[in-house]
Amino acid sequence: MKSMTWILLSSMLASSAVQANDSFGAEFSHFAGHTALAGASTYVVDQFWPEVQEPAWVGFTISTSVAFAGEIYDSTNGHSFSLLDAAVGTLGAAVGAYATDKWYVAPKMNTLNGDKTYGMVVVYKF
Repeated sequence: MKSMTWILLSSMLASSAVQANDSFGAEFSHFAGHTALAGASTYVVDQFWPEVQEPAWVGFTISTSVAFAGEIYDSTNGHSFSLLDAAVGTLGAAVGAYATDKWYVAPKMNTLNGDKTYGMVVVYKF
């Protein structure tokens, strides 16, 4: 949990001085960020609220809401509303929510005779 807190805090500090534009890197960061947010939201809902029938929709809604809230915030603080940023964030939300709902990806570590092996576990839900 400490490492996750550190990652979140450092990413917020690193992004606080960033100036956005419509370059490939800027749009990719929106896509990747909203993919991660939707995936994390979908996973949390799936694990802690099993009564929710479609956790992917919840993850998608949370991530898309954050994308549009960020653009609305920007537009009220002297910047323009970027429809491209909102659209790329929405696309990332769709990919993250769907992938997390249909696929389960997790790191895996095994120790055998003092040797450690690291890998990824990928499971597809039918």
